[in-house]
Amino acid sequence: MSSNPSFLSNLSDAVFPRMQDFYGMILAQCDLVAQSSNALVEFMQTGSKTAADLVVRLDSEEDVLKSKHLKMLATAFATPLDREDLERGITSVGVTMKYAATIVQEMQALNISSDKYTTEMAVLLRDGHEALHRGYKKLGTKESPLAEADARVAVQTKHNLDKCFRRALAELFNADQILNNLESGAPNSKMEAMSYVLEIFKRREIYRHLADAGHEKSRAGNFLHDIVVKSS
Repeated sequence: MSSNPSFLSNLSDAVFPRMQDFYGMILAQCDLVAQSSNALVEFMQTGSKTAADLVVRLDSEEDVLKSKHLKMLATAFATPLDREDLERGITSVGVTMKYAATIVQEMQALNISSDKYTTEMAVLLRDGHEALHRGYKKLGTKESPLAEADARVAVQTKHNLDKCFRRALAELFNADQILNNLESGAPNSKMEAMSYVLEIFKRREIYRHLADAGHEKSRAGNFLHDIVVKSS
């Protein structure tokens, strides 16, 4: 009598459990972040409410997916590398989505339009994620060592956004014209000055969120670097 293939397969899985595709899990999260990054750039370029809503929705979807992957990691019999490294990979790739959701919601709530700096920073953030995404695609393949270069690009995101952040602040706090109007007693100069002060506070908050997102993307790049080094 022939053996039952299904029975043998189940027995084999019980004795030698299959390793979960954790690299594939991280890539699934990277795909959501890529969509979010593109939507954030679109929002900054056009002010699209559809793009803003997509950023917020994708953040929630990534939270659910991340939780699912962490549960699978916790119960996995075997992993392709240290569990701690995998956990950091799973938890780090989507952190910037929380910032993106906060940014679009605050800009809408405070009625802040995008400017050249918010757009530039959103693009830089997307560039950083694209590098991170490329790196994770290489893991588990013969190109794994090459992911180190992608990790370095992702790590650079912090410095790129910090430079843009400083330029944005320099222009934001350049209030010479406002001060001149106040000094000369120009009509409505006091109201104009008060409005500008409020604008400074609101825009600085958005610039800071974008810069902080860049810091998190750099942390994710460092985690990818650690994985590449340990798996080489």
